[in-house]
Order: sequence, then C-alpha cells, then structure tokens
Amino acid sequence: MNGKFEEFLRQIQTAKSVIDLKAIMRKMTAESGLANIAYHALKIPIRHDPEPILILTYEDDWVRRYVERDYFALDPTVRAGSKEFLPLDWLDVDRSSVEVQRFFREADAYGVGRQGVTLPVRGPAGERALFTVTSNLADADWKSRRLLYMRDFQLLGHFIHDRAVDLSGYRIEGPALSGREAQCLERTASGRHVKQIASELALSISAVQLYLRSARHKLGCASVAEAVVKATRRELL
Repeated sequence: MNGKFEEFLRQIQTAKSVIDLKAIMRKMTAESGLANIAYHALKIPIRHDPEPILILTYEDDWVRRYVERDYFALDPTVRAGSKEFLPLDWLDVDRSSVEVQRFFREADAYGVGRQGVTLPVRGPAGERALFTVTSNLADADWKSRRLLYMRDFQLLGHFIHDRAVDLSGYRIEGPALSGREAQCLERTASGRHVKQIASELALSISAVQLYLRSARHKLGCASVAEAVVKATRRELL
C-alpha cells in the first residue's frame, strides 16, 4: 500500500463511529485489490455477548446466511484463529470434512473471496479479535503477495480493533497492575499462601499483603479471590 498506509492509519484513528470504520474498510478493500475485509471481536472482557463487535464488508445476504446457520460454530477460520497467535492462511485450513467443504463453496458463491488470511488480534485488557482479508487471486499470485498482506494488515487490524473498542464504549479504564502485584496474584492463583509467596519473592509477609490489597483495590474487587478471577479474565496475569 506504500503511501496509502499512513493515510489509512490516520483515518482509522480519527473515525467518529463504527460506521466510519466500515467505510474505511471498504476503501481499504477497493484500493488494495481485495475481495473483503472483516473485523470480528471474539471476546471483550466487560461484555458477555457471543459476538460483541462485527464490522464486515461482506454482502448482506452472506452475513444473514452466516448468522442464521450459526456458521460461527463451523467456520474453521474462526475456530482456529481464536486459538492461534500467528496469521492463518486459508490455504492451510483443514478442508477434509464435507461440512467445511460446503461452507467454503457457499462462501465463494456469495463473493467472500477464494483466498484469505485471518490475523489474530490481542488487546491490552484481554480482548480477542480476528481481522481477515480475502482475495480472488489465483493460488500462485496469492502466495507471492500474502506476506505483504500479513505485514500491512496485521498492524491495520490492531488499529481497527483499538478504535472499534473505543467507539463501542468497551474500553476498560483503570490503573495497570505493577509487576509485584501481578506476581503476588499469580502465585495466589496457583494456590500459594502469603507466607510462601513472601519466601519465593524475598519479600516480607506485610509487603505481600500490601501488594495483594493494592491489586484488589485497582481491580475494584471485594476479595483477593475475586481479583484473581478478574485479572485472569482480562489476561493481566
């Protein structure tokens, strides 16, 4: 994308709504010669919705069919991408099952794109999302360009995620845990008592108690056990 890259970043950072982000994604799709771009938040710690944020350039008919048939549970790019930290090239997806083969045929019929790469996104408060770009390039052409797509869109995906979380009102505010607070909570989560933690970290018992109390206060919890659960859910440990 060369010179367009910084302009896309600027537009993402100044977007005023999720609708603006979708328009930017459509522009990115057109100017990058792609078939579609999709942002799919899988997990926002303060939300319990199964799909808290979806921003897609797919055709509406495909989106309706996908939701009606609950393809979230079948889609191998979602199932694999939700567990991975590395980009997932659709060419590497296991298509041995009849259901998955049918799914990709349907996706192609609805103009999703024959090729694709799904990029896992991780946020600072434990958010998890997927950012996908698709193309109709032939296999040889796709293989020659996919690394460039991965490089550019990995960063753009993180910027889209950060702005989408902000605009959706899902940003978790609050002071970060210090290193000692996190260490004390981690060891508490592992079943260690205050005395054991103090010995392992070469701290006094009163210091460990202070760190645990401070962590509990920062997380807004009534007990250390609750603080452990909340910190784990937000992937702060």
